Parts: sequence; C-alpha cells; structure tokens
Amino acid sequence: MFDAVKNVFNNIGLFFARLFEKDLFIKIGSIIAAILIWFGVSISEYPSISKVIYNVPVEINFEGTYAQANGYEALDKSDETVTVYIKGERGEIGNLEADELVASASAEDVMYATDYKLPIEIVCTTGKTFEIEKIEPAVIDVNFDKIITKEVTLTPELSGVKTSDGYIMGDEEDIVIVPNTLNITGPAQILENITNAAAVVNENASLTSTTDFRTTSIKLMNGSTAIADENEKLTFDKSEFTVHVPVYTKGTVSLNVQITNAPESFDADAFKEKLELSVSELEVAVLGDSSVDSLDIGTIDMREVDIGSEFSFATEDFLPEGYQDLNEVHTVTVKCPSEGLVQRSIHFTNSSIQLVNAPSQYDFNIVTSGVTPIFVGPAESMEQLSSIDIIAKIDILNGFNIEDGEGYCKLPITFSIPSHSDIWCIGSDGDLSPRATIVATLKNN
Repeated sequence: MFDAVKNVFNNIGLFFARLFEKDLFIKIGSIIAAILIWFGVSISEYPSISKVIYNVPVEINFEGTYAQANGYEALDKSDETVTVYIKGERGEIGNLEADELVASASAEDVMYATDYKLPIEIVCTTGKTFEIEKIEPAVIDVNFDKIITKEVTLTPELSGVKTSDGYIMGDEEDIVIVPNTLNITGPAQILENITNAAAVVNENASLTSTTDFRTTSIKLMNGSTAIADENEKLTFDKSEFTVHVPVYTKGTVSLNVQITNAPESFDADAFKEKLELSVSELEVAVLGDSSVDSLDIGTIDMREVDIGSEFSFATEDFLPEGYQDLNEVHTVTVKCPSEGLVQRSIHFTNSSIQLVNAPSQYDFNIVTSGVTPIFVGPAESMEQLSSIDIIAKIDILNGFNIEDGEGYCKLPITFSIPSHSDIWCIGSDGDLSPRATIVATLKNN
C-alpha cells in the first residue's frame, strides 16, 4: 500500500513539472485536475479524519431529577461552551458544525443548593456518528439554588444630608420612605443573608426645612452591615423611592404647672412660685417654624398636695405633636413646699354645712353626722384659723338628679377660706372630697 501511494505522488510531481512547460491555460486546467485527483485519492486512501469543534453550547439537563422537582436552577456555570475533539468518516463529519452538537451536563446527582462538578456528554442533534476523542473542559462547575422572593423593610441612608445651624433633622423613625418595602427575587442563599435594605440619598444638602428626596439607589443590608454587591443576581419590584426628611427648628421653652380643686380664695399663682421643678425649661425641636415660649406640663390637684408632696410628669405626655425633647429629660418632677407648713383637722357638724342650688320642690336634709377635713397651710395662718373662717357648702345640683325624685344621694362638700389665701383642704378619711349623705323629700303642695 505504501509503495502504491508513493508512486502516485511521484507521478503527480512529474505531471506538474511537464505541465508548466506548456501553455498557461493548460497549466491552470492541469492544476484543477490534479487537485481533483488528490481529493479522490485522499478519500479512497484516508476515509477517516479527526476534527475540532469549537464553542459547543453547554446545557443542564434537569429532566426527571430531584433538582427539577424541588425548583433548583443552574445559576452559575464555569463554562458556557466547550471544545470537542472528534474522529469519524470524512463524509460524516467533514462539514459538521458546532450548532449540531450539544454539551449536556446532567443534574441527576443534585440534591442540595450548592456547587457541583458535572461531567459533559456530547449529543449530536442531527444524528451523525463519530468518536469523541476529548472534551475541553470535560467537567464544569455549576452552582444550583432556588429562586425565591423576599420582602424587606427600607431604612434611610443620608450620609451627605445635614441641617443648618438652629435646625435639626428628625430621628430615623421620623423619616418616611415611600414605598417603605421592597420585594427582592433571587437565589435563596443570597436572600437568606439580606434582612433589610437602605434607600440611599446620594446628595449633599444643608437643610432648613422639611425636604423630599427621590432616589433609585438601594443598598442591601444584614442588620447594620452592608452586603457585597449581588444586584446582578437579583431583581427588584420597585426602582424609585421618595425619602421624606422632616426638619425641626430648635428652641427653648419654659415649663408651667396648672392648679385645680383649690379653695375659691386660694392664691394659686403664689403657690406655684413655691414649687420646685426638676427642670424649669426644655430645649426642644419643633417641626417646621412654629414654636411657643412656654408649655404646661400638667395639673396638680390641691386635694392631693400634702406637705412636701412630689408629682412626676412624662415629657411624652405634655410635649405637643411635632416636638422633640433635645435634653432627653423624659420626666419632670414637681416638689411642693415643705418648710413652715402644718396640718390641722377641723370638724364640721351638719348645721355648719350650707346647701346651695337646691330645687324648690324638695326638702333636703343632711343625715351624715359631720365631717372632719384636713387643712394644710403656713403655721402662722393655721394658728389664726378657726371653723368660722371656713365656708363649707354642698351644691345640690352637683350630683342630685331631679328625675330620680325622692331618696338618698351622696354629694361632695367644698370649702372656701375667704380670710386666708394660702390654706387648702386635702380631704377627710381617705377621700379627696369629703362627702355627706343627703335625703331628698318632695314637698307637699
């Protein structure tokens, strides 16, 4: 066989040598004829050839696998194509192209969301037969995971936003983001580390009033820690957000206390001057430009004020809506005077208690034997005080219902001390307002 082939090559060489001695046309025709002869000899003598096919696409086969049943997807492949070295009949593979082949990697062994090394198998979609000599790479790395959707809450990030002097920005809980939630879709392994997201305002500003910012920048977070950028693997259901930043004006307000249930002649203003407040003024931040000079922190009931009594008022209860306590005081304590004050009990009989505003069609009689209220005041005033200085009265209309008709009712007794403006009553027998039982009887016409 080898000698025969050698003779063929020798004859072809001799043929070309003689050919170029003749006319050009004959030369060209002879070259073409020689090529055809060579092709015929090659086919007859070399019917099997080797070939390299580049850029064969890689596909993951999920058919009938556990991965398919549990919703896993191939998220990352180390190679999207492979190179295939094949050998076969010249007529079978001579014009074979990459689009006739598929590099198939089976997911039959995939049971968990993690990375796998999958071997490559070559499938010819046109049915041609050949021998695979080599595949490069023969194995690819594939990451499998589930695609899920998770809702997270948005928090603001305003690193470049400040306030001018005399102003203060609202706390984070005062800043409103619209919309304030974000649905993220992507690999479960990534989403399990995302607990929240920040709406980032990439502006530098010095604010003097409440401002709305619009942003499309989102930073994924795990608590207070930023997560490495995984956005290319994720999709979001919203792309634009409004960040409403309230701005407060700083100011100082004085604190006041109101007095209630004091005797008619009692000098409440003089008493308030003797009160000791743990904080007499507060530094506050007021939403917008509106502000006040003073605030009432609450009311003190004089029936509860004993010598050295203390009362507490929470700032959250008396600060108006839109105010912030910059001093973070939280509680204001009011201490009542104790120096020079004394108590004194004075007994009042039925006959010394006046009935006022009594409906004319009824007779009213006090059946309680009497009351002994406790009075408090400066020692000097209390020494001068006697029962005749005190007016004890019952307002019938303050509790008696005419529609109920005859019967018993229990009504409060009030006291006034016209001759003294610094004495008050703190009740009797544990009652803030001493009461007397009264019987009403319809008069005979």
